[in-house]
Amino acid sequence: MQFHSEGGLELLSRFRENRRSINLDETLFASDIGDQNIIEIVGASATGKTLLLCQFIAKCILPARYKGIKIDGCDSCAILIDTYGQVQMSKLAELMTVMTLTACKIAGIQLPIETVNLIVNKSLENLTVINCCNNDQLQLSLQALEDELLSNERIALLAIDNILAYYWQVRREKGILSMDQYARSLVRIIRARISRFCSMTVYTRWESVPQYESPVTSLNSPKHTNLLEETGVNYRLQLCKNSVIREFTCHVQSKDDIKQIHYTISDSGIKWIL
Repeated sequence: MQFHSEGGLELLSRFRENRRSINLDETLFASDIGDQNIIEIVGASATGKTLLLCQFIAKCILPARYKGIKIDGCDSCAILIDTYGQVQMSKLAELMTVMTLTACKIAGIQLPIETVNLIVNKSLENLTVINCCNNDQLQLSLQALEDELLSNERIALLAIDNILAYYWQVRREKGILSMDQYARSLVRIIRARISRFCSMTVYTRWESVPQYESPVTSLNSPKHTNLLEETGVNYRLQLCKNSVIREFTCHVQSKDDIKQIHYTISDSGIKWIL
């Protein structure tokens, strides 16, 4: 009997062959998002940054189908680096339950709540959570990403909440450093660690411009052209409060497009106003 031991180069080659794109939200993104893309969620406090990140995670780890019911998940695995302690597993499970029940309603099928809980709990096994308490732990977690990705080729998403959590600690230790500079340094590390794998990255960060200043610019303006190149991200989702009570606006920026979508926030998640 002959055994074949797969080497590192063979493994990475197989990962490249298995690359696939997924769509975390059909309203925000016109098409699937390719691997190695980086999505930035930025906004003021209480605009739903962490909630939107949780919805992306839920979509990633839920199954595509369950016994003929289109759940519309991506049936993949995800890594969550929680730096700020705001991601509650109970809230994530609640979002996944709502998404599953909505899919059942659309399909005209009523599943027992025990079955829905089974789907949610089984899907949560696809999520690896890494908790960090300081900048050193965050740096070590990012450096160790290759090991995590090598151990599970089904990982399609790296989620970080909040990438600026230790900014003030680093600023005190190293002197003058802008939030954008600190974020860019971490994005460079992320790109270096995931460049050979089939994963995309989504992270949240604090607002660094006046809360009510409109971030929308012309697609042909230098400000828009340089923004994504300077930050190293592919998509920027800026969440803003607006003048309408309990209504918010998401400004979606990519290399080829700018659009804005209004939304509301409720216990069942972010709801887009179309």
